[in-house]
Amino acid sequence: MHREMGGSFMFTRPGLALTRLCLTSLGFTVLAVGLSAPAQAHEERPAEFPDGTGSVPEYRPYPAPDRLVVCRPDTGKRIASYAGELRAKNQALLAECAYHSIQDAIDDVQVRDSTIYVLPGAYTEDKHADKKPSEYCANLRTSSDSPLDHAQYIGSMPAREGAQAQAQAEDPGPIAISYADQLKCPHNLNLIAILGDRTPDNDSIACDSQWCGLQIEGTGRTPEDVVVDNRFRKLNAIRADRADGVYFRNFTVQQAEFNALYVLETDGFVAEHMTARANDEYGILAFASDHGLIQHVDGYYNGDSAIYPGSASDLNADNPNFEPTRYAVEIRHNKMHHNALGYSGTAGNSVHAHHNEISDNGLGMATDSIFPGHPGLPQDHARFSHNEIYRNNVNYYQKYVFTGACDKPFAERGYLDGVVCPVLPMPVGTGILIAGGNFNSVDNNTIYDNWRYGTMQFWAPAPLRDEYDPTKLYDTSHHNRYQNNSLGFAPGGAKAHNGLDFWWDDEGAGNCWSSNTSSHGQPTSNATLPLPACATGGSAFTPGMPVKDAGFLGCTQYNRDDPTWRKPPACEWLDSPERPSGSEAYRPAGRTTPLNGPGLLGVSDALVLALLAVASLVAGRHWRDGRRRSGLLRRGGSVLWR
Repeated sequence: MHREMGGSFMFTRPGLALTRLCLTSLGFTVLAVGLSAPAQAHEERPAEFPDGTGSVPEYRPYPAPDRLVVCRPDTGKRIASYAGELRAKNQALLAECAYHSIQDAIDDVQVRDSTIYVLPGAYTEDKHADKKPSEYCANLRTSSDSPLDHAQYIGSMPAREGAQAQAQAEDPGPIAISYADQLKCPHNLNLIAILGDRTPDNDSIACDSQWCGLQIEGTGRTPEDVVVDNRFRKLNAIRADRADGVYFRNFTVQQAEFNALYVLETDGFVAEHMTARANDEYGILAFASDHGLIQHVDGYYNGDSAIYPGSASDLNADNPNFEPTRYAVEIRHNKMHHNALGYSGTAGNSVHAHHNEISDNGLGMATDSIFPGHPGLPQDHARFSHNEIYRNNVNYYQKYVFTGACDKPFAERGYLDGVVCPVLPMPVGTGILIAGGNFNSVDNNTIYDNWRYGTMQFWAPAPLRDEYDPTKLYDTSHHNRYQNNSLGFAPGGAKAHNGLDFWWDDEGAGNCWSSNTSSHGQPTSNATLPLPACATGGSAFTPGMPVKDAGFLGCTQYNRDDPTWRKPPACEWLDSPERPSGSEAYRPAGRTTPLNGPGLLGVSDALVLALLAVASLVAGRHWRDGRRRSGLLRRGGSVLWR
């Protein structure tokens, strides 16, 4: 935890000494909660946002002029079942095939804007996965020429166990390595690596090599015809790092410990017509990137989320208006189902997620300001619109974590068969969660059959993200708008109630709810007073209700690898909500199959309640409309995923 926690704040103005006491107590509460369930975390170098001069890359249709072709020994048999133009194209490309490894083709790229065609087959990249590291790469912890000054911890990763522990019985070296060491040791952490910046010693993170604008495209009938299978041998299956203009299309990526597809510090990227499945944590994760587009992706069986645009470029950090200047990442026309979360994004700033189908997860969509170290905190200016968010009731905690199924080595858990091991605690049965965010729009969505809450919003106390400036304690969950949403109605008009349409902890200024329709007649909520309308300016500032917020802190004790803390006693988020009475049968909109879903948020421990109450009463202050946030991204700022 932060070195200031426990009482090093110094104030001179009257009354702030008491505030110090309350914040210190709150800090100790968070500390106690966090340390009761210790977990290791992924590490990454400090990241920074691109300069924003790039653009969303355009697709290069077949046949691309500068191309390389990859195939497998059985590709000919696979394409023999194709017909017509698809078969002819693949046969022509097969005649050009010069590589059996995707990485070999990447390494051979000579000019910018090259295209790599990957023919049908399974690509395990054994040559690179099994290659013994050089003496330098095997000893980065002690012998790196470019060591990091400090390590940043990314998210919540379980302690290595089973096959992973055996494979890494000897010191594998650090997970957080500098970009220069990524260049020298691309396969320490990655099955496939695209590294576009070849001058790591200068001040620019821009792509400056022949790997800029690289397009990798599977040539099968569906994404499942071309499979990149990491088999849990590397942390990430595909890493695109400072790879401006990269384009991924029409293939499957699976079985990664961290990310199936990982895009970092990249200005301009597309991932489309892809499948991201059976990963311990994330399907597609983009971080500290700009001008991104993720579309027509099928993401399932992921222990965190199918799609994660975390710390997207914070383009609107200084924008005091509700409307963003532009978006950094667009996410559209995707299917996110049967994951712990469909969509998630700590510091998911300036993201537009629309026209997605999000169903049969533990939780549908979440954005937050909870986890420390992400560039661009607190989160702001995302828009979630025209999504269909339904039946997110699957209790993977009860099905797999509590039963011990997640204790096995990754490769033996059955991820490809549908086992999901949630990394984090989430309120099962919830459609959309904003856990500390500002200026977000939740509009024109169809949200139904989520048995706990349709939407949920609560503030994230700044100390949770290692921010100890007392003036920032309540700097999240302001100016969020919920408008024109359909709640509890399935396609065709059948009633499929949400457990509660809107859950709010009453904190924040400028939050509003207008023109929403509900299967209950009027939208249901737990708000202390009637939900404020947008036409009147939304809510006046009040601190969060401690009795509501305490449940969140109780759940932070969750640790899937600790038999004691798999089910924290103060956390009811992991219980299965009951199906709301009065719901009717309906035909699902999409192709995903219903699963038995996983009570309501309960009162947590009295000490947490008391400390939160005192902190709310003493440190509460009015949020000024139009106030600019401080503490924005510093170039080279720290990185921390959940």
